[in-house]
Amino acid sequence: MGKQLVHDFVQRGVQPIAQVRESSDTAYLDRVGLEKRKCDLNTAPSFQELLRGIDAVIHTAAWVNFRQDRPTQFAALNTVAAVKLFQAAAEAGVKRFVQVSTIAAVGARARRNNKTSKALSESDLINEEHDFNLAHLRIPYILSKHSAEDQLQKLASNSSTELVMVNPSVIIAPSRTGDDRGKARKSFKWLLAPDLPNRINLVDIRDVVPGVIGALEKGRPGERYILAGDNITVRALLLDISSILGVAPHLVRLPRTLLNVASRGAVTWSKLTGKGKVSFYPDLVRLLEYDWAYSSMKARRELGFTNRSIERSLEDLLTNNMTGTYLKP
Repeated sequence: MGKQLVHDFVQRGVQPIAQVRESSDTAYLDRVGLEKRKCDLNTAPSFQELLRGIDAVIHTAAWVNFRQDRPTQFAALNTVAAVKLFQAAAEAGVKRFVQVSTIAAVGARARRNNKTSKALSESDLINEEHDFNLAHLRIPYILSKHSAEDQLQKLASNSSTELVMVNPSVIIAPSRTGDDRGKARKSFKWLLAPDLPNRINLVDIRDVVPGVIGALEKGRPGERYILAGDNITVRALLLDISSILGVAPHLVRLPRTLLNVASRGAVTWSKLTGKGKVSFYPDLVRLLEYDWAYSSMKARRELGFTNRSIERSLEDLLTNNMTGTYLKP
């Protein structure tokens, strides 16, 4: 996301300043000749030097992972660092702060009787006014991103620094290998893919970034904007991918009871072996109780947001032809 933002800004003739860590790969930033300021958001005692002379901040840093352990670390980066950065930005006189969040922080659409309707109208889709309904799930990533939104909104209500939030859905982007087709074909050859009726939403990174910049330029203070693409069932998505690759998927429908037992067993095994990392657990399975279907009508109306079709994005990705990205300008 950060590098794609740099790419789009440079294409517009804008030279943003990049915040990097000591361990960051800065080859791309150096190639386009940008100023870099080193600062670790988790450990920096002050953001004063980072924010010197800055008019606007686009905050993209986050730990994106759906593991259940390490809630303190998720909160430290996804919530506390965002709050401290906003507070420092307000003290430094920054005019606008754009928080890049996630649709998971908005919530999801509870499924009815585990059935998928043939079509969803605009009124069926989740929009920015939806009441967050995932607090009962112990998923640190989701909880920490939602908490950040809540706390930032409270701070912004008494600050001259304008807060605008964007909530992208699942982002389609090329990997650094340059051969996403080869990777996908190899995976599809052996992968047992879940045959799920749930709807999910995917959006092209080439559409998300202009939406973020639109929020910077046109977003109304205090508002959030969903940046989403097409809503599609997991089964339809896998079939589309297999059609492009020319490889038949091995679709498997696993009983919910089996998933529940397996997830509880995985948690128990992690505790017994002392491995710590918990990547498969009951609350993660409960995500199957929801459809992740969203509307970007507000972003279209106010930011000029548009999105490519899922078919076009997948075709570009799986033929290694995602031009217009920082990897393939």
